[in-house]
Amino acid sequence: MRHLFHISTLVAASFTGVAVAQSKPVELPPFQSTFSSASLTRGFFFQAPTNFTITGLRVPDEKAHGTQAVAVYKLAGAPPAYPTTAHGSLEFFRSGVPSSQVIATGVAVNEGEWVGILGATGDASIMNSSYGSGPHTTSILGKPVTLTRFLTQTNIVSNQGIAPVSASTGSIGRVEMWVDGVVLEAAGDLATGSGVSFRLSAPKHVGKSYAMASSLSAGPTPIGERAIGLGLDALFFASTSNNLPDLFVNYTGTIGASGRANAMLNIPNYGFLRGIEVFSAFVTVDPNAPLGFESISNTHRFMIQ
Repeated sequence: MRHLFHISTLVAASFTGVAVAQSKPVELPPFQSTFSSASLTRGFFFQAPTNFTITGLRVPDEKAHGTQAVAVYKLAGAPPAYPTTAHGSLEFFRSGVPSSQVIATGVAVNEGEWVGILGATGDASIMNSSYGSGPHTTSILGKPVTLTRFLTQTNIVSNQGIAPVSASTGSIGRVEMWVDGVVLEAAGDLATGSGVSFRLSAPKHVGKSYAMASSLSAGPTPIGERAIGLGLDALFFASTSNNLPDLFVNYTGTIGASGRANAMLNIPNYGFLRGIEVFSAFVTVDPNAPLGFESISNTHRFMIQ
């Protein structure tokens, strides 16, 4: 079985110009025009038709600006029309990333949740949103979904994505979105001397091998053109060494007939561990996939109590 231990080797390869094919992003409407503003950012919102992970985002760069910014929000419900603003939380934000790159995202989404995506090429002085007709009907993992215009009357680079957001009608801001049906969830006591139980969900990967790891940071670590939200540190290598099976339980295995698997991290009973953050993720393994890793899960984060 090919384990995550080999990511360190793959990282070196990814910086030597190795080109790795990626799956296609969620289908968007064709490009119509570029909306440029110093203080306005556009995107789309939707209600999730199934469980999945947003693995990557990229903003089309028709203006050839060279850098991009994206923000992901979990909303309390369907967002109200502007000027009323939505309730929710900022889940992910990045700016200043080259527009040629897919931004590794790793946001887990559950069926029925409302999600908003904002994105533009530009910086604190200009936002270039790539417009396409909306609302737009498309699909996520084979399930129909409608993308509807989502906006903020702010520059998300200037405010780091912490912005009032609303719904509207008309063109959506096109942001390419890569998704995968692999999701990592956790439950249990986070205290020292206890265990954290993980549920690995990968319904389209029944019978496939998986490899899981934990680290002390969210990385990200490149895997070719993709990335996993883990850092290459001492905890990462300990969790992938197969030498501590009593601590890292079922960190490798097979996705069962239900499309799920279970793993556990047993936390030693040492007081000095309190306050340490732990990040965990998994991949499904396929020798025919790019670099041997078919899918990459979201990153689950918790603090030891």
